[in-house]
Amino acid sequence: MLNGVPRILIIRLSAIGDVVRVLPALHCLRETYTNAQIDWVVEKKSAAILEGHPAIDQLLVFERTSEFKSSFKAFRETCKQIRENRYDIVMDFHGIFKSGIMTLASRAPERYGFSRPRSQEGSYLFTKKRVKLGEEIVNRMHENLALCEPLVKGVKSLDVLIHIPDDALDMAEDFMEENFHGNKKIVALHPPVERPEKQWPLEHYAKLSDMLLSDGRFEVLLTWGPGQLDMVREVATKTTRKQVIAPETDGLKQYMALVQSSDLYFGGDTGPMHIASALDVPVIAVFGGTKPEQHATLRQPYRILCAQYDLPEEQHSAEMSDTDKMAMISPEMAYDACVELLFNSAK
Repeated sequence: MLNGVPRILIIRLSAIGDVVRVLPALHCLRETYTNAQIDWVVEKKSAAILEGHPAIDQLLVFERTSEFKSSFKAFRETCKQIRENRYDIVMDFHGIFKSGIMTLASRAPERYGFSRPRSQEGSYLFTKKRVKLGEEIVNRMHENLALCEPLVKGVKSLDVLIHIPDDALDMAEDFMEENFHGNKKIVALHPPVERPEKQWPLEHYAKLSDMLLSDGRFEVLLTWGPGQLDMVREVATKTTRKQVIAPETDGLKQYMALVQSSDLYFGGDTGPMHIASALDVPVIAVFGGTKPEQHATLRQPYRILCAQYDLPEEQHSAEMSDTDKMAMISPEMAYDACVELLFNSAK
């Protein structure tokens, strides 16, 4: 410690949604250790979530690439920087071999991580103090807060913030003013997902868009990320009413500014869903291939659509594919959820 003030390192490298779900733990640590040096090591693709955050003193960015030699060199340099920073406390929220090696490289006297089975790939071997999760802890946000329990006792808030720079906010404001008029609610639909078992049918997105636009109280913004424009355009070709396709952004900060300018976010179990929730945008998420009790946001207001919860048991079974279960969540169910969350829940 320097003058009695601890140096703390958080390790959560990726993915975007997982990084967002560690933010409550960051806030918890900052509130407890007001004057501490709190750093975070993260992969470049998720770094924008944390850039400019007032609770982080230094962001260590691991630039992993598809080329093994360059990635290994970057990993070694990151480990060297971690060791040179002489941390007193390291908290491994990731729980894989790679994060375990970083934890070991720190040589910190206090190294916290999860016990098995939450700790994977032997990462528990590199920690000194292991937190065992009880059966009552299911959601990943609560898991991350549980890792803070040895340092911070008691109830912990889920309130977080994400920094969005002024230039990104200005871009979003200009785009919204140019494309949306009147006092209608703007619904951001995010069709793309990375894994097929999480994909709500594109035809459903198209029909939901038409239903919202026919209602008269909504506007629709189709959002997308790198490499996903074709999918969004496919949704647009299946609609009968004109929605707005989000512009290409120069990074995650601009995407976040567009989502923050919306009144409601609708999509699957993705990083953008967690971003929207962290930005205090009401969220409706469709689940199929992943467990909502584990991966859904817990920040209100939100609504989960899942065959297991929203359909009679005789209409679905464990033998059905995740894709079929997703398709059973109808556009009509999604439309009703949008109306309920935006209009009826406030009554």
